[in-house]
Amino acid sequence: MSVAARKLYWITAAVFLMIVFLSYHKSTGPSSYPPDRTVPNDLGQSQNYDDNDSDYTSGDGDSLYTGDDKPPGGYTPAGGDKTGTPPPTTAGNTPNQPNTSGKYDTLVVIPSSWTQIQNRQWVRETVFGIRDNLEPCKKNDGNIIYRFYIYGQSTWEKSKIHSSEYNQALVRELYGEFMEYNDHYFTNATVAHKHAIWGDALDWAVTKYIPTNKIQVDKVLIFDSTAIVNLPKMEEAVKASASPSGFLRIWGTDSTTFAAMISYSAVEQILKDREEIKAGRATVDIISAASTFYAENPATFKIDRPTGQLWASNVDLVAADAVVVGEVYQLEDWRRITDKLTIKATPACAVDQNRKKNIALLTSSYIYVDMCMAEASLPSAENKRIYADRHGYDFVARAAEFAQEEHRGRRLVWGKIGAIQKVLPHYEWLFWMDMDAVIADLDKDLHEIIQFAEQAKAASGDGEVSLIVARPKRDKMLNAGVMLIKNTEWSRAFFAEVQTRAPWYLKSSYEQAAIWEVMSEDKWKSGVYLYDADDHTMNTFPKLYAEGDFVIHFAPAGCPSVPVLAALAKIKAGESALGIGAE
Repeated sequence: MSVAARKLYWITAAVFLMIVFLSYHKSTGPSSYPPDRTVPNDLGQSQNYDDNDSDYTSGDGDSLYTGDDKPPGGYTPAGGDKTGTPPPTTAGNTPNQPNTSGKYDTLVVIPSSWTQIQNRQWVRETVFGIRDNLEPCKKNDGNIIYRFYIYGQSTWEKSKIHSSEYNQALVRELYGEFMEYNDHYFTNATVAHKHAIWGDALDWAVTKYIPTNKIQVDKVLIFDSTAIVNLPKMEEAVKASASPSGFLRIWGTDSTTFAAMISYSAVEQILKDREEIKAGRATVDIISAASTFYAENPATFKIDRPTGQLWASNVDLVAADAVVVGEVYQLEDWRRITDKLTIKATPACAVDQNRKKNIALLTSSYIYVDMCMAEASLPSAENKRIYADRHGYDFVARAAEFAQEEHRGRRLVWGKIGAIQKVLPHYEWLFWMDMDAVIADLDKDLHEIIQFAEQAKAASGDGEVSLIVARPKRDKMLNAGVMLIKNTEWSRAFFAEVQTRAPWYLKSSYEQAAIWEVMSEDKWKSGVYLYDADDHTMNTFPKLYAEGDFVIHFAPAGCPSVPVLAALAKIKAGESALGIGAE
């Protein structure tokens, strides 16, 4: 490769990472809310966002297609108020009770490179028992709270990966993770060594996360996302050896720390001494450096350094009683080690006993390969998450069901049906919203829409409402970008029937036309309430938007990212989105 070509690649990589950073921080900055390249696939179908239904028109006459840094909030007890505020509970109560005291035994901070998406999922499952996001945390349990500290290390520079397609694939997956799991802080700092990563992570936890969220913690556990930790055993070891004056307990080798449990007072002292600790030890991780520093400058807190194992690519070499195994990068190794250690997960999420009586706002976290909605995806998810949190609803975003459609011979937008089928059994109602639909009226209660439909249905004697949809006045069928679905046998059978309508798998209008076709049949009419010729109750196109309308659905013939971002900025600032996207 020529020098000029290498320079071009490096510049491309740097510019791309800057775009990632800027677009992310547009969506995660201080909120004023209350507290075209086409890449064909094997099926010959476009994987661009433009899943447009070109043979009918929308309400505006165009072709139509269809880190937060805070602890997850919102809880609706049976008979609770609209805001879902439960009575205060404190640390030490049963994990079935949400912790509203703000007091935790342990804050777990997990530094992780932005590319280590799979490692983070392994940590969620192994350490915290989180297998998926179908039932997301609404409150943390009474003992622990965790956050991933994700940093934007320029991995492709180190590994000489200069492909923009590779970087885009990672960013699409990363953004999907950000939408699906509200358990991270992301910084784009490019770092060279663990001293800076872990030091910055601890500094963020103490100076930003803890005070911003008004919580108290007794101790901090920090470990890399490539380390397998047995949290119950770590807690037992600390309880047995903790000192009243504080403690620093380190698991690792003589030169490298894999994990450390630190009393809060000791964390504060380490950060206070950080520059002195760093002097002459800048390439050593901050915990190991602190251990050396305090050996020379005795600390008031106790320091222990039990053995941690470095993964040596042979599970037989892992001690059955190992508490920490460091630098595990492959899933097959992770599984073998965790099976041998029989690690018991420590639940990070309270059990929501009322979840099946609740509503979940469900949306897509899938970003098409044309990157059309990449910049708008996170702000759009934030808008929906804030709305759900305000009303005590769950927020669920799904990408896997869209991705699998590529292998099923169908347009990717059919993933919407699969996502509905997967999430529906966990809730009483689902509120589906396309990614390009945004909530303009954050005070609107979904129960108002549901109650009106149920009362109208009861008056007509047609039966129970299981599906609530709207048909815009100038459209020949419903718009499937916004739907309410009740968890009933009718709904489960209805969407199973929709999945069988093969003529619409690749034909324009896709899943939307399939839904319309099924709901128009006599067999299924009884379960549907249709807001007919209605452009304002559930789903409003930009040209028809009026102040007070609930949802604005940006459904142009091309990419909707620009008007979506513009509208979200207005809504976030408490201003009117009138006229945006109406050109």
